[in-house]
Amino acid sequence: KYVFLDIVSYSHNRTVEAQCDIIDVINKIVRNALASLKISERSRILIPTGDGMCIALLDLNEPFDIHLQLSLKIMELLDKYNQSEKDEMRRFRIRIGINENIDNLITDINGNKNVAGAGITEAQRIMDQGDGANIIVGRPVYNHLRQREKYLNKFNPFTVNIKHDQKLEIYQYVDADIQYVNSEAPGHLKIED
Repeated sequence: KYVFLDIVSYSHNRTVEAQCDIIDVINKIVRNALASLKISERSRILIPTGDGMCIALLDLNEPFDIHLQLSLKIMELLDKYNQSEKDEMRRFRIRIGINENIDNLITDINGNKNVAGAGITEAQRIMDQGDGANIIVGRPVYNHLRQREKYLNKFNPFTVNIKHDQKLEIYQYVDADIQYVNSEAPGHLKIED
């Protein structure tokens, strides 16, 4: 299970110092979210991506929606941070892409555990479709969540073209009762009928 996130407009109208502070903040927020959900170090791999990260959750099936719970906790903690931060340059939004797949564990150039496969690649492409505070999920995640009471009628479908002109079905998580999640459709996408 993957939670892929990045900072929207990370370098736009921000000093290098503000960018560094933002990375420090998002790292703390993610660590706090992982701790609050009791996700152990051996059950995850954290992969930095420059202006974001991928959180790979390894063999975590309980609760069934751990990846979406983690995403919502990150958004909640970020919202609290933004409300308390007075410096506009240090307030920021993220977008999140969630996906599932059976990928391969590998060792990276630094000798650290990492992941390779279609699941992590698609997670990034799913995330790329979102705007600030959007949570977008892939079809495998949607299939697991859509018939649960907690998530009934909480997803809007889209079909997008991604790299190599491939079509990808994605689903935006929407919840008008959660003010820190952007339930507006991403600007470049149209809701499907």
